[in-house]
Amino acid sequence: MKKTAFVFCFLLITTTIYLKAQSGNQNTWTFTYLKAVNGQKDNLEDFLKKNWFVMDSIAVRQGLFNDYELIENINKEDSLTWDFVVAVEYFTAGTYADIAEKWQVISKAHKTVNVNGLSFKDLGKIVRSETVQKKSDIKYVPQCIGKQFEILKPFLGNWEEYTVEDGKEQLFGRLTITLNAEGCSLNKRFLLYNRKSTYLTSGYYDLAENAWIETFTFRNGDYSKYKWVVEAKDVVMVRIAGSLKSDYLNRNRWTNVTSESFDILEERSYDSGKKWAVYSTTKLKRK
Repeated sequence: MKKTAFVFCFLLITTTIYLKAQSGNQNTWTFTYLKAVNGQKDNLEDFLKKNWFVMDSIAVRQGLFNDYELIENINKEDSLTWDFVVAVEYFTAGTYADIAEKWQVISKAHKTVNVNGLSFKDLGKIVRSETVQKKSDIKYVPQCIGKQFEILKPFLGNWEEYTVEDGKEQLFGRLTITLNAEGCSLNKRFLLYNRKSTYLTSGYYDLAENAWIETFTFRNGDYSKYKWVVEAKDVVMVRIAGSLKSDYLNRNRWTNVTSESFDILEERSYDSGKKWAVYSTTKLKRK
């Protein structure tokens, strides 16, 4: 998945911060700056997508990286010294040195895909690299204590998500659930490992409804709004609004909750909620 960031100044790049409030880890990022050959910027981007990011996605699945991103310099000045930054988040301060052996296995197995017959050296070059580490003192604060927050605690953190079909599990994405300590708001970030889809959410506790209300926003601009409802030991997320119309009602049942895993059952009703049937099942395991 490509993420394009607006670059206002060099300082923004060197101080980019990725908040992981539920983790005490101080993950380390490497920023690799690339400059395209004249007229080859689009081809260079395509090359990175078909080669670097294919290997990076495998590294994420194997737990070697935590994340990776593409940042584009949109400054139109002729004095540009770089066009893209490839940012990779490592779990350790040793970065590449700590995963070099396993990375080489991925690299050797990958067959380079040239773009319009051009290799990397024909398209651009690495101009410099940096290693940065985010330092954050944001922690849970007293105002985020209360009965309404207890429902969230089992789900906070980083999860790997698996589809479940015929008893077989297939890893397909990662879900991060955080509580913003400054505003006591709920946030989720989901990404598919093949980088074709992602969504973000923002939720708040509605005193009038006595429930969490959460809005999902998708890359194509669509949105869905859900209400958290507690049913015995399950949490049921009931869809209450959205930009897309459908001929069925939808809800997601979070069930079989333990400290290390839980299941999500997508349930649908075609008779205005009288009968519900499970449409799909996913399992989440703490990463």
